[in-house]
Amino acid sequence: MKKDWTGIEFNLPQFKNTTTSYISGFDDAMNMLDEHILTTQAMGFSPFRGPFEGDINEWNNKLLLVANTLEEWVKCQGQWMYLQPIFDSPDIIR
Repeated sequence: MKKDWTGIEFNLPQFKNTTTSYISGFDDAMNMLDEHILTTQAMGFSPFRGPFEGDINEWNNKLLLVANTLEEWVKCQGQWMYLQPIFDSPDIIR
């Protein structure tokens, strides 16, 4: 699973005419993330996990952290993208 993440990059294009970047094109990464979380959790329930339990728990925690971070990032980004045109309005700027 760790090798699958090698070379994964997130696109951070510039949003319209601003200096702010946003995350895009992460659907494949999210699908892989969900798949790896399920696999890691299944490994955690295996009766043969004993020698690998520390690695399994550490990897699961990292995957969950990434999943939670991306989820919050996408929520915040969606709200910002929705509100951003309002703040570009000349009336609001004035």
